[in-house]
Amino acid sequence: MSEANFKIIFRGSAVDDGEIDVRDLAPALLALGDVFQAASDVLNGDRVKTVVRVKATDHACFEVDLSVAQTVKDAVTSLLAFSTENKDAIAAAKELAELILMTGGGMAGFGGGLFGLLKFLKGRKPDRVEQRGGEIHVHIGDKYFVTNPKTIDLAENVNVREGARKFASVLRNSGIDSIATKQQGEPEEVFTKADLPSFELPPPVEEELVDEVRQMNLQIISLSFKDDNKWRVTDGAEPFSAAIEDSEFLKQVANSEISFAKGDYLVCEVRERQMSTGQGLKKERTIVKVLRHRPADRQLKLI
Repeated sequence: MSEANFKIIFRGSAVDDGEIDVRDLAPALLALGDVFQAASDVLNGDRVKTVVRVKATDHACFEVDLSVAQTVKDAVTSLLAFSTENKDAIAAAKELAELILMTGGGMAGFGGGLFGLLKFLKGRKPDRVEQRGGEIHVHIGDKYFVTNPKTIDLAENVNVREGARKFASVLRNSGIDSIATKQQGEPEEVFTKADLPSFELPPPVEEELVDEVRQMNLQIISLSFKDDNKWRVTDGAEPFSAAIEDSEFLKQVANSEISFAKGDYLVCEVRERQMSTGQGLKKERTIVKVLRHRPADRQLKLI
């Protein structure tokens, strides 16, 4: 088993007597456990079970001694043997604690783990990120934060970030002025209510997967004269809504120069965009140009 020890220190009027409301303590500790498990999942996959254990308390504030322990899920293989055979493939408990909690410093900036990185960024996007040897330098203005590529992986993982957000949210409670994390031999990393925005998740980034224009035959289901000009159409598969950007066609429709009947269809140039978002795949279609309007056949063709 791999293990590392650290402290979480709550300060404020709500803990001056050495006691803390369980409704403040429990969510913070549960969220911290989620952070460590999610971080382990990012770095180790599902091969390792990670737990955060409460060891003891102090008073004058409210101090909790914690340990993070890891065991390989395959009971036949010890973690030590697994680590020896997979030196580059596993983040043991001590490394995991450092990647999340470590403090440090640089000549012109700061250094450390995930929580320190979030505090440094304050919800902002870096001006630039550069790799120097095995270090990552994250720049904001004339300051920089020195960290580790694995810490960047954690900062970009939604589950890790959501756990960190829930952990910090105890600062929203009245009487909790600060939370500090402390590893043995390291200075405290203190977070106050002013740091809450640093732990919020940024809006999901959309990644464009497809952006192409192609000719399509579209049967009209319903048309619209609203400002957004989204018509309901189908290409013979499933119906969809599409905005029309062809101003000349829209002008003809508005002037009643074109009339429509059931079964009519349009030959169009359609722009199709597919994006990957935090909620999954999203597709948008836009009618760029209407090439021609084809009325439905009004009589049978015998020959």
